Amino acid sequence: MIVVTINNCPPKLRGDLSKWLFEINTGVFVGNVNARVRERLWERICENIEYGQATMVYSAKNEQHMEFRIHNSAWEPTDFDGLTLIKRPLPGSKQKSQEELKEGFSKASKRRMGRRRKNDSEKKKYAFLDIETTGLDRETDEIIEIGVVCTEGMTITERWSTLIRVSRHIPECAAQLTGISDAMTAAEGIDLSEALALLKEKLSNRVTVIYNASFDMAFLRRAEKRIGCSIGFGRVIDALTMAKKIDDIPDHKLATIANLLGIDVEEQHRAINDCELLCKVFFKLNEI
Repeated sequence: MIVVTINNCPPKLRGDLSKWLFEINTGVFVGNVNARVRERLWERICENIEYGQATMVYSAKNEQHMEFRIHNSAWEPTDFDGLTLIKRPLPGSKQKSQEELKEGFSKASKRRMGRRRKNDSEKKKYAFLDIETTGLDRETDEIIEIGVVCTEGMTITERWSTLIRVSRHIPECAAQLTGISDAMTAAEGIDLSEALALLKEKLSNRVTVIYNASFDMAFLRRAEKRIGCSIGFGRVIDALTMAKKIDDIPDHKLATIANLLGIDVEEQHRAINDCELLCKVFFKLNEI
């Protein structure tokens, strides 16, 4: 069983959800669907919710007997000794929503805010993260590659990626998309536990940036529980949310946003290449 709550739900999204779930109150949807449908519904929510907020809670075979997802909220899921808790913002620290900022500030103010964000990004340490998987279902599919690009401000200081040995055959569609084969993971891959330990080092004391974070984080959270360790994520930025501020585009794929921003798109669907592309897109979006 799953329960989805949405604030400021666009009519199109409400229609999509109503095909699979019952709306028992305004913005409250319940139903019983399989894991694949659930993941696809969450992807649809994140892609179409615009400036709204969404929470999904569903049954799971863990100590809490449930798992949950949160999108566009200041409340953040946080791992605590294997349990997922919610970190709430301190009183007085809540920022205005993107919708409020969009409607309440002049164009000159927005330009100043853009310059301020750019200046801030020039000082921070970022880790741009991407994963490749055997498929879309985090309950049955596995991570086959992790990539990270680290920056000091806007300067790349490190590139790191690793293949991961998996317990299942890599489907033909995933192999064609990524170029990663069973032979490659068997010969060059490392254990998942070792990969997560290395990833933890790369993300330490950095702001993590992911494109469509709900997908990557779902796989990484499951990997944490499977291994029994915590990566120790700090602040995570979903660059997809930033990209959705751009109007009149056919889709919000990373390559589409990159082309719109005048960034050359070369090889895709290998983790390190997508990390580098995300890095360029993120800093361009900060200028808008």
